Amino acid sequence: MFKNSVWKVLLALGIILSFVAFILGWISFGVPDWHSFRRYNTSFMEYYGLWTYCQDQSVSYGTVCQRWPTAENILFNGTRPSFIRTSEGLITTGMILLSFGLVAGIISAVLPYLAYLAGLIGILSFIFLLIGLPIFGVQSNNLSITLSDVYYNKRYGFWLMVPTIVLEFAAAFLFLLVGLVYGLFSYGNFFTSFSGRPYGGRRKLGPPHVLAGAPPGYAPYGSSSAQLFTNDRLLPGVYPNPYPHESVIPPLLSQYLNQRLAPSYESLAVLPMSRNVLPRPSVLPVMRSAPSYLRVGEPLGPRFTPIVNLSGQTLVGPIMRIG
Repeated sequence: MFKNSVWKVLLALGIILSFVAFILGWISFGVPDWHSFRRYNTSFMEYYGLWTYCQDQSVSYGTVCQRWPTAENILFNGTRPSFIRTSEGLITTGMILLSFGLVAGIISAVLPYLAYLAGLIGILSFIFLLIGLPIFGVQSNNLSITLSDVYYNKRYGFWLMVPTIVLEFAAAFLFLLVGLVYGLFSYGNFFTSFSGRPYGGRRKLGPPHVLAGAPPGYAPYGSSSAQLFTNDRLLPGVYPNPYPHESVIPPLLSQYLNQRLAPSYESLAVLPMSRNVLPRPSVLPVMRSAPSYLRVGEPLGPRFTPIVNLSGQTLVGPIMRIG
């Protein structure tokens, strides 16, 4: 049971890490607080992110923000630096992949082998984010140096992406490990594994049926051992029920038929032959009850034609299966 529980612990931890990375990453993605600076001839701070440029003006005016299509005309004479566009594409792709990886990780609780897909998507997300963030960090600092900014620094939006990258890598590694451990030691899914039932949620096959009083080595056609008859009835419930409070569906078709058909078995009796049919009648004792799909065959000879018994033996055909 311990080995079967390892993968679900790893999966839960991976989903939690991926979810935290999802929250931090999208917050960082949307805010403009990535790089701040102050020019030599101004007294207010300016800062920008992937999508927006802002100025902290006087107390009366507060903070004024503009999207890049407008702000780039103010800052860069209509031409946005290439590193901002590059970082936008890389980090946007990384965040979309991170979201898909989280969804795949959650679905793998039901379909465990999807953990491999979640891990692969997480690795790709990690690569895109890991490339995009340093490009923005290094190039924004170089731009401030080129423009002779008096002061420049990185703000919280930029730094939130750092734990996002670390957590996404850890989540991707855990997802891949989940797929490996599940393939080696586990079965079922996240919910059946937590059931705490015997056999880890699996049904245990019942013991082979045996024929009471049957000679050693006897087995009917199609089975490895004989079926158990009690008073000529197939005995239902010969396999153990590990959950007495539940109705157990037998794992084998033969066991299901035994359970379902046993209450409907009918007794079949063959009455003695009439004395006016056989010159020397023999009394045929009542046969023991048999399953309803067994019938006594017709006597030999044409139907509805009187048969003369010269041997003194009962003329009854063999038991035939007709249903």
